[in-house]
Amino acid sequence: MKVRLAAAAVIAAAALLAACSGDSADQRAESSADGGAAEKPEIVFSDLNWVSSWQQVRIAAFIVEHGYQYPVRLQPGDTVILWEALTKGDVDVTMEIWLPNVQHLWDAGLASGEIIDAGNSLDDTWQAFGIPRYVKDANPGLVSVADLPDYKQLFATAESHGKARLVNCLPGWACEQVNAEKIASYGLDDHVQVVNPGSEAALVADARSAFADREPWLGYVWAPSQIAMLDFYRLEEPPYSDECWESGKACAYPEGSVEIAARVELRERAPDVLEFLGNWSFPAAVQISLQEWMEDNNATVEAAALHYLRTRRELWTSMVPEDVAARIDAALAEAG
Repeated sequence: MKVRLAAAAVIAAAALLAACSGDSADQRAESSADGGAAEKPEIVFSDLNWVSSWQQVRIAAFIVEHGYQYPVRLQPGDTVILWEALTKGDVDVTMEIWLPNVQHLWDAGLASGEIIDAGNSLDDTWQAFGIPRYVKDANPGLVSVADLPDYKQLFATAESHGKARLVNCLPGWACEQVNAEKIASYGLDDHVQVVNPGSEAALVADARSAFADREPWLGYVWAPSQIAMLDFYRLEEPPYSDECWESGKACAYPEGSVEIAARVELRERAPDVLEFLGNWSFPAAVQISLQEWMEDNNATVEAAALHYLRTRRELWTSMVPEDVAARIDAALAEAG
């Protein structure tokens, strides 16, 4: 198990290095390359630390920079840090606000009038604790989270001290605190040992290694994502209710949504960008397809953004005016 996590950490570090290298290149780019961009205010995007956000941010930033001719900058960070940056006005746009994970922050931001709901982000989303389907098939009595105390030895390792090893979402992601509340409310603190995978890449690599070796695995899974592409059984939980969620979260994640957040100042500073974000569409099927392309081609998220813009023209041209589309086409041709 230590070997698996160590290998996962190496993969995660490589992925983060690639992403950060791309960010630096983006941020060093001449913002006035398309002409006129220097006369417009800079648009700062939250660059959240998971793949679907990396993809959406780079696609949207390319369109805003080359199509609408605004200088852009990507600000890396996690959910907590970048939400604070958004509320302070240090970033202008966050492409993925996962609800209800940060519902209280979202509601407070909207109520303040400083944050606006700029559009819809990902669709077909879900979150749960999952186990491989082959584990469920071999243990038909393991149906829900309530069964975990009886099956904890199945997921125990030499490092978990007799508890079930549960791979959680990342520190700084809102789901980390949600899952901590769930575990406590379900009375599982004495039965599971929560493991921090370090990064999305490490979490996915850890799960894939277990699947490859047909080993037991227990952890947080969500869609759309790489990990959801594996064959998971989602452990049952009591049905969601507002009352349950507000008093310990001892119930299933609700059917949520992923929203785009923007600073209210964009209504004056960049109304055309807000209109574009209101037209944004990035279906889960497209996101997964792009993620598979990245893996098949060992490609960076920057390359994936260009691939999307070149191969999904029918999607993004429906979001922008013809003159903006023409400038994007010209920028893509120049990019080679």
